[in-house]
Amino acid sequence: MPTYLVHDTFDTARLIAWYRAQETERPEGLFRDPYAKRLAGERGAELVRTLPQSEQDSWPIVLRTHIYDELLQQVLAETAIDTVINLAAGLDTRPYRLALPEGLRWIEVDHENVLSYKEELLAGERARCQVERVPFDITDAETRTAFLDRVQQESKQIFVLTEGLLVYLTEADVRGLATDLTAHSAIRWWLTEFISPLALRQDANRWNAYAAESVRTRFAPPGGLAFFEEYGWQARDYRWPLREMLRLKLPLRNRWLLQIINALSGKKIAPETGGFLLLERADRKETP
Repeated sequence: MPTYLVHDTFDTARLIAWYRAQETERPEGLFRDPYAKRLAGERGAELVRTLPQSEQDSWPIVLRTHIYDELLQQVLAETAIDTVINLAAGLDTRPYRLALPEGLRWIEVDHENVLSYKEELLAGERARCQVERVPFDITDAETRTAFLDRVQQESKQIFVLTEGLLVYLTEADVRGLATDLTAHSAIRWWLTEFISPLALRQDANRWNAYAAESVRTRFAPPGGLAFFEEYGWQARDYRWPLREMLRLKLPLRNRWLLQIINALSGKKIAPETGGFLLLERADRKETP
């Protein structure tokens, strides 16, 4: 029986937390997360040491963290969002490190072991908003629907994050999740990302070679953005990772090659290539 370097979603959460800790220590870092190193722990450091190309693979995670921060804060500043749901929240610390409205309700969903670990290590820290943690497996459709039913009854406008989640789900699971989000009209915004079929095939020989079955990448949406439009969502903002990395001047290898690819790609990038998506409900109506 093969032994994999990455065992489960708890491992991926600690790995990502260590990447955030590294960026926090970089003088030109895009963000500061004073809790990341504590949450990553020795296991996070071990994963970075043992995974091949882990240093270069950190930049997409750093970029994603920054882009999510940016888009989330933009929507919060422009709308009357009163609830944020972070599905598969992992060891995210946005409620503690971002300047958020004090009255904002922030609900984290993940497995019990991840949430209880985070709660223990952040005990005594003051969140900037009202934080709740609800443990369940987000692929459990019955529990998820009941949870969304309850939160919808208690909220006016909901913003959902699925950061680093969809790629690990089956297409059937993603379709089920998309259907559920669409069915709850108080959910007005959905911040997510996706990869292209080409990137998914490349992962077969990279990430998936070191990851246990439960944390292998398996989803690239058919048709890219069209997949989400099928469920009643439209793109409010789209960010192509390569262009964003160059814009933010991240210290990348072969930067010259990436600049050539960017120049040849033209001004407008088709969302089918993968990237970060801020989705807005197509039938959205403002709630006073």
